[in-house]
Amino acid sequence: MSLPRNVFRMIAVAALALTALLGGPGACPAAEPGRFVIDDDGYDLRAAASATAASLGSLSRGQAVTVLARQGGFAHVRTEDGRTGWTPDKLVRAEAAYLADPRNRAEVTCPPDVPRAIPLTPGKNGVAKLILRDVPSVMGGDAQAALTDASGKVVWQGANQGAGGDPTVFFCRAFGFYWPQAAGDLDGDGLIEILAQDPQSDVSVSSFTLIRFSRDLTPSLAFSGRGLVETPMGSGRFLWTDADFPTTNVRWIMNVVPAAADGTMTVPVYEYAGLAGSELRTGTARVRLEADGAVLVSWVKPLAKPAD
Repeated sequence: MSLPRNVFRMIAVAALALTALLGGPGACPAAEPGRFVIDDDGYDLRAAASATAASLGSLSRGQAVTVLARQGGFAHVRTEDGRTGWTPDKLVRAEAAYLADPRNRAEVTCPPDVPRAIPLTPGKNGVAKLILRDVPSVMGGDAQAALTDASGKVVWQGANQGAGGDPTVFFCRAFGFYWPQAAGDLDGDGLIEILAQDPQSDVSVSSFTLIRFSRDLTPSLAFSGRGLVETPMGSGRFLWTDADFPTTNVRWIMNVVPAAADGTMTVPVYEYAGLAGSELRTGTARVRLEADGAVLVSWVKPLAKPAD
């Protein structure tokens, strides 16, 4: 006795429905909504919901995870690098709660010695100060920028998220800080600028980002990734130079500071020189910013080999 042809079709449809319901070999479990982070160090990602299951690697405090399921005091999570496994449920915390916890402040905000207020020197259009407000981040801390007048009234405010994409959102990371160092009409063009140093983790030519505001305080990116390199070496003129900086026989301004009343900045100057062009020397100089870079006014401390 043969079965009607449509019975096989019905069986196939039912099988597909059951597979979808229970999850086939390649099925991905639905993620729990919300953003979660690991709330402590010293725990491993496990292959099963057990403290004795095989380790799949360590987890670190502040590490972002996606929660896939919860079972018997454990959470099934996926890390940002694609690993999946189990960890104690108590270790997984909602990101908002983690960021708000005072115990985590040092981990989620920039260090206290990073300036949160930078005077505009010189000020323009009634704007007196650049304010940087902490925005906690699991990456290490962000900052929302604002310009204020002499009374403290906010006349412009930037975004509070978008670090790495929006140049007016500043941040601190393990690999370096992107943070304003000076603000005001820095080059004498009549407009307000913010000059920020790009993240840096070694002794090499520093790069900077310049944000320029229109007269109605609309910010735009003037440039990013340029360094103040003395060109030619020994000339006293540090020109804005695009990336691919030289690594030998080069002199540069390491970082900048707010300008003094006379418009000069006292800044550290570094160079690689000597017979091989790679001997490090450091000094301090007074410089004045101009449209194409900075000009040397005088040496405060001549270049010399740093003390060991």
